[in-house]
Amino acid sequence: MTSVLLVESHASVREAFTVMLNLQENINVVAAASTVREAINLAWVHQPDTALIDTHLPDDAGFHMIEQLRSCIPQCRSILLTGQDLPGHRFRAYDNGAWAYLSKDLPFADIVQAIEQVHGGKRLIEPQMADQENTSPLTSRETDVLRTVARVGTTSEISKVMHLSPGTINNYVSSIMAKLGAANRVQALIIARDRGWI
Repeated sequence: MTSVLLVESHASVREAFTVMLNLQENINVVAAASTVREAINLAWVHQPDTALIDTHLPDDAGFHMIEQLRSCIPQCRSILLTGQDLPGHRFRAYDNGAWAYLSKDLPFADIVQAIEQVHGGKRLIEPQMADQENTSPLTSRETDVLRTVARVGTTSEISKVMHLSPGTINNYVSSIMAKLGAANRVQALIIARDRGWI
């Protein structure tokens, strides 16, 4: 029997998932939470085998919760569910220790199968997302900006080098960070370099 902690920000989705998962023969939802803080507290109490986590939560990102779970409950294996299949998010999820990164658009039976496989010790990646592994989500202009960030550093210096306004540079950098699932410029550079995109 797989004990599951469900972490989903939307009440209706959370309740529906809880009911449907509990109908499965080998799955038991031991707790359901809407925020990272609530989820970590419940995880301490229930010690789940698996955590099914929404990537977007009110008080933090699901990526960060994986790190916290690994610290306090090492045996709990995390699965991230996302409504956005941005490549940078997937890489970040696996770098943080996720066992699976799945689209919410998958048939429910596939999500159940993923929970069972992860419980059995198998790391998963959705085929559609795997196809994107070596494809940069950045435009050519965003790639140029990120390369300049790596060489120069500050927004004002980048602005002078690229002959663009500081506001435009900041907009590009914000877009780059969002696409790569990065918390800051340094993390964006690391992700892009690791994937061979710059």
